[in-house]
Amino acid sequence: MKIIKIDKKLNEIIVLPETIDDLWHLEKIIQKDDIILGKTDRKIKPSKEGEKVIRQVIFVKLLVENIHFQEFSENLKISGIILDGKPKEFIELKAHQSIDIKISEKLKIIKKEIQKWQIERLKKAEEESATSEMLTIILDDESAELAFINQYSINKKALIRTKKQGKMFEEQKSNFFEEILKKILMINPKKIFIVGPGFTKDNLKKFILEKRKYTGKIITETINSIGETGLRELITSGKLSNIEKELQLTKESKLIEEFLEKLSKNKAEYGIEKIKDELNNGIIEKIIISETYLLQNRDETEKIMDLAEKFGGEINIISSKNPQETTIYNMGGIVAILRYRKQEI
Repeated sequence: MKIIKIDKKLNEIIVLPETIDDLWHLEKIIQKDDIILGKTDRKIKPSKEGEKVIRQVIFVKLLVENIHFQEFSENLKISGIILDGKPKEFIELKAHQSIDIKISEKLKIIKKEIQKWQIERLKKAEEESATSEMLTIILDDESAELAFINQYSINKKALIRTKKQGKMFEEQKSNFFEEILKKILMINPKKIFIVGPGFTKDNLKKFILEKRKYTGKIITETINSIGETGLRELITSGKLSNIEKELQLTKESKLIEEFLEKLSKNKAEYGIEKIKDELNNGIIEKIIISETYLLQNRDETEKIMDLAEKFGGEINIISSKNPQETTIYNMGGIVAILRYRKQEI
């Protein structure tokens, strides 16, 4: 997700979805009665009998009625009532219209009020992007290419080469790894994804860990090629997006484990009314929300989110794609981690 603009004074959000998951995130923050500005095409009836129906691209300002993410077709369908648009001659005010929001198409959203959790969700989607977070190193024992990549772009950062020459190879390999580590520390990514054929990727990971200069997460994966072919293989194979999903699921699962551990120590709470009370008392550190529950009980859940924002509670939404989300859903849909043991309050 690329966030182009968030203006809380005008209640405007402009974003550019870059992946299927970005469309899924947008489905969760777009609400009924929001206003969407986007483009679509519309069937235009001929003015004269016998002429063909034509399809005209139009830009519309739409009052949202329904939102539906169609994962199988990789688009987000938004339907509503036309408030304005252009070309004017093809716009029928107050008519019903649908817009299919697709990957790499800019979208403007106008809300009655932008809530903090919605901004955090967008930022979370942006942070999950391989482009903004994870440096990919694709290498064998002769060369290494460092790049930020996603499904739509490759932002190359460095190309480092070594030469395999007899007895000197082990020393050269060490220098090779030193050069790679030096570039990593200059770029300072939050995560590193090391890929390539053979065992060089594993040796590089071991080298980085032994040096103890880089403290971020390191992931390795086998692919068949290096260079441009290897980069394209990563993009088309889906391995990048799978890694990002796994990292997010791990983060959410650790949060659920933290809640269960704190619950056993009387430092957690569940039950909507109890959570409301604890929020008003200002003793909740984190609230954890089942996404399924949020979508089923949006008004009530957003009131609790507003309370959490007011009293400084951290808001966490567990994805419906996470198998452990049912743990939170079955405990009432919203649970909380407290700042103190309940008996100490």
